[in-house]
Amino acid sequence: MCLQSDWVFICGHRAFAKFDNCPSFGKGCFGANGNHQDVYVQDICNDCKLRPLDPNPQAVSNDPYRKKRKLR
Repeated sequence: MCLQSDWVFICGHRAFAKFDNCPSFGKGCFGANGNHQDVYVQDICNDCKLRPLDPNPQAVSNDPYRKKRKLR
């Protein structure tokens, strides 16, 4: 059975890490199923690292990982 590994960052975001195919890949096996292996990373993702440099931080209001600020 093929296995897909995903990075899970401390900020909560997930990213593709790698894909390990099995010997029968393409000959009966069509890839990984929904059970992915999680690899925990003790750092924030690049997206969150770049957010303080965003010139318009209020542009995306539906991002669940962004801190909510009360506007006056």
